[in-house]
Amino acid sequence: MTGQPATAPLRIKRFTLTDFRAFPGPAPALFDLDGKNLLVYGENGSGKSSIYHALGGFFSLKPKQPLREHKNVFSGLPDTDCRVTVEFTDGKASVEWSVSRHPTSLGSKSADTRVIEGALRRACLDYRSLLDTNYRHGHGVLNLFEIAVEHLLRDYPVTTAGGVSTTIGELWERVQRFKPAQHTTGALARINQACVDFNTAFRTTIPVLLPLINELMSDFGWRDVEVKDLRTPGLTYNNARLKQNRAVEGQVLTPDLTFCDHPLTAPQIFLNEARLSALGLAVYLAGRLACTPAIPSSALKLLMLDDVLIGLDHSNRLPVLEVLTKRFLDWQITLLTHDRVWFEMARNYLGTGGQWRCVEVFEAKDVARGILSPIVRPAGEKAAKHLLDLAAGFLSDNHVPAAANYTRASFELGLKSFCERFGVPVTYKSDPRRSDTEALLSAVEKWFSQNAGKIKASKGQPDRCYLAGVIERVKLFRKVVLNPYSHAMPPNIARTEVEGAIASVKALIDVLDADGGTGSALQAAMSLIAKSPPAATDLHAVLGFLRASFLAGLRRLCNRRQISVAFQEQAADAQTLWPAMLADQARLFPPPNDHLPGHIDADRRWLVLPVTESDLAAVTQPDLARLVGLLAPAGSSGLILDSL
Repeated sequence: MTGQPATAPLRIKRFTLTDFRAFPGPAPALFDLDGKNLLVYGENGSGKSSIYHALGGFFSLKPKQPLREHKNVFSGLPDTDCRVTVEFTDGKASVEWSVSRHPTSLGSKSADTRVIEGALRRACLDYRSLLDTNYRHGHGVLNLFEIAVEHLLRDYPVTTAGGVSTTIGELWERVQRFKPAQHTTGALARINQACVDFNTAFRTTIPVLLPLINELMSDFGWRDVEVKDLRTPGLTYNNARLKQNRAVEGQVLTPDLTFCDHPLTAPQIFLNEARLSALGLAVYLAGRLACTPAIPSSALKLLMLDDVLIGLDHSNRLPVLEVLTKRFLDWQITLLTHDRVWFEMARNYLGTGGQWRCVEVFEAKDVARGILSPIVRPAGEKAAKHLLDLAAGFLSDNHVPAAANYTRASFELGLKSFCERFGVPVTYKSDPRRSDTEALLSAVEKWFSQNAGKIKASKGQPDRCYLAGVIERVKLFRKVVLNPYSHAMPPNIARTEVEGAIASVKALIDVLDADGGTGSALQAAMSLIAKSPPAATDLHAVLGFLRASFLAGLRRLCNRRQISVAFQEQAADAQTLWPAMLADQARLFPPPNDHLPGHIDADRRWLVLPVTESDLAAVTQPDLARLVGLLAPAGSSGLILDSL
């Protein structure tokens, strides 16, 4: 018996901001998510936080501010032009927040249940809200009561003694509503019962919240900080004789913390900023996880974090991404940052799964109207491929040096991404900006020779020689991809070199991302050379595959026939092995293959020696077809060197 298919969770497909805060109308600013998570980079003042306020206000039962207060003040358009529109993945009509109506207006028959359910589950945290958990308490004891009932546990579901389903937030509102204007017997009974109901429910949240906070702190890497308890005296109503002394007392929630098992009475003045930021984030996320259990649901669960990681250094931010991808898998997440380095790190980390959309927001000017109007630009989920696309764009606009820069950046980032994803050991540099791309490439080559089976391509696995051919193709363009070009006056680079480098780096990134490149290097060379006519980039690919195939065959032959070469730490290359072969050619190349040494030596320009820029410009299809026929004669299924 098969079960019913699970209902796909609701997601935001796209949303638009029109005349909202930094985005002037009448043209809407479009954010196309296609149901994916969103990573946004924007400098301060660019409009980044407008996204946070738009979605936070849209998914809210009671927006903090009416939409009219968010209207762009420079556009000159009427208030009615200001709106936020959201389209969901369920295929139904989009929903609009306008000046006249909010989509969660509970008194309206047209209130949208999708938005209401999303508002009950959403979690929005910016850096100022994060400060509330620690810094605003000065030197005193931390009191998390207000933030708990207003934000952390507002939607925590509970059942009262009478069997009524409600939430912590509703019980707190009931306490406030029942504060008596006059001390009648009935009024005092109501407020006292409201306090009892709240206290009973509120205390049930602590055993749920505590382990979540500590698990998150451990996930963040701060196992030395532990929350032992959350203490609250409980609410009581003080029915003092004087009216000014009457109040609901006991609005206290105090965390008992330890650092390395040492009790902390004022952690905000003892712990460093990184631990405090992690603690605030753990408390907040734990509250939202407690309120929104990870059970199958079709409702939207939205998590938005606006610059909440700026108190953490970069090494402590990656664990936060791991937590988000592990514990918030069924949430739609929006991360916003003004830190460019962090944006690239996050894009590099998150972009491999295909679940993120990356966007850059830049401050710009509407020249016609003389007002600021941000530019929203898709940044590409995979940073290395995005940089390569930019390189191709610069090349098409004849900005050859810029294209070379972006090609090299793509090459370096692709290697770094691969090394990080698969734990490839590389030479340590105290300054990561001084990473040697040639060392990175060598590390990847070595890793592949030992672990090639770990890379799963969509149609199989590339053999080692195939990857070697792709790497050899990249090395043909050393001047572009293996040398830095960040200085003001780069050496003169031919357009064809950059064009070839872009194609070669793309092929390498495809293999590293397991998006392509399978089978045999020799077969790939034969297939490409058979094109009529092959493009220049195809000729470069053939040359790379042939050089890699020749070197692999040469190494196998030397090992099989016990050729002696001088010891060297690095694997011997063709310039070392080939002269050793020639010294013993009478034994190694008996008839009918005694012609091979001379013919191969005549083509050492292509197979043995480093290829120069003039070689690349001069290579032709007949040259490469001759090499294919020499190394793999007609009717042969492999290299002739393997038959000797």
